[in-house]
Amino acid sequence: MSRDIPQLVVNDRVFRPFIDADEIAEMVDSIATRINADYAAEEITALIILKGSVIFAADLVRRLRMPVRMEFTRASSYGTSMTSSGAIALEGLFTDVADRHVVIIEDIVDSGTTITELRKHLSVLQPRSLTVAALLSKPAMHQEPVTIDYLGRAIGPEFVVGYGLDYAEYGRHLDGIWVLDDESETLA
Repeated sequence: MSRDIPQLVVNDRVFRPFIDADEIAEMVDSIATRINADYAAEEITALIILKGSVIFAADLVRRLRMPVRMEFTRASSYGTSMTSSGAIALEGLFTDVADRHVVIIEDIVDSGTTITELRKHLSVLQPRSLTVAALLSKPAMHQEPVTIDYLGRAIGPEFVVGYGLDYAEYGRHLDGIWVLDDESETLA
């Protein structure tokens, strides 16, 4: 591997640059523009999935031009692993969605299980509309068909950190997104 390519170590893994802060800002702007057009005169409830989505959500909601009510839930399927366990743990899910426009804000759609489970749970509560905004999606990893109404970008199955995304709780603070460098060995 060339020494000219910047590297970042998160825990015991080496990552290389993948999506820079400028491209992320363009993706967030694009998603906000579409949401603003779809809900121009309406109030929305942004359901922010903790922890990973908080940075994306903060940037996104500041670009929205309608009244925004923010709610938070924690949904996890990774733990400290680099792959989804397939089991979803939901904490603190609010239930006041009847007749509201709900936009689920997710950092990355990997297996799609979290979004599928949230849609099932919330649709029973009769929201006026229920959509998903995700910064990233890994279509090759989806376990079932997943609808993402507002998507920043599809990526491959690679593991990424930064801009809210973590590896065992580290790397969320980075302003860009970094991808696992398969050519580097795990650090001991």
